[in-house]
Amino acid sequence: MSRADHLAEQRAFYEDGAHEHLRPRRGDRYAARIVGELVRQAGIRPHDRVLELGAGFGRFTFPLLAHCRSVLAVDLSPRVLAALAAERDTRGVPADRCPTLCADVDALTPDVVGAPPDFVVGVFFLHHLADFRRTLARLAGLVAPGGGLAFVEPNRRNPLFLFQIACCPGMRWGEERGLYRVGEHDLRAAIAASGLADARTRTFGFFPPQVLNRFAAAERLERRLERWRPLRPLLPFVLASGRRELDVPASRR
Repeated sequence: MSRADHLAEQRAFYEDGAHEHLRPRRGDRYAARIVGELVRQAGIRPHDRVLELGAGFGRFTFPLLAHCRSVLAVDLSPRVLAALAAERDTRGVPADRCPTLCADVDALTPDVVGAPPDFVVGVFFLHHLADFRRTLARLAGLVAPGGGLAFVEPNRRNPLFLFQIACCPGMRWGEERGLYRVGEHDLRAAIAASGLADARTRTFGFFPPQVLNRFAAAERLERRLERWRPLRPLLPFVLASGRRELDVPASRR
């Protein structure tokens, strides 16, 4: 499949259907947990500017906004970005704290993005790409010195993702099969090869959103289960991050 056909397929998928499981909702502990782990490992601070790839309807965008100054929400689909902007306005979030940009990741250049973001992040984004390694190498040069990249991906070792794809009406194998190309070792190696420092990966999570969002105690139990070493290779999410070192003036090297 050509790159143009791949992008058209991706765009068409999100332009069709309600995709209720991807939409933001109040009290979404599942989304808040994923974002909280990403923020903690990446080191995102309240004054940072974040660029989110594959923002979609904003399920992870609004939890991100609780941890940083602004989020530039990037997606291929005008439809989902319009829905995100409508939700932003409903929540009373100023537009300059959460602007949207309809663009392919390969079109993101300093001229398009403007001031370099402190962090580029994505949740369940990289496995949709034809070549995530090449994309990470490009993105590493986009972030500001001292900033970094952080991505959460499905863990291909977790057998329940196949069950989820088969049973969830809003998911299709053609859209999700890329998760088997993006392993924990592959992510760590790709981030290190991009020139970033402190390339790290780890697994986390356990319960699906139906459990986390219904039972408040589920998160505490989930954190305990994550500490059990035999389970770690099978936990459902892989979190990968790396940091761009501060530029040192030549006179001080």
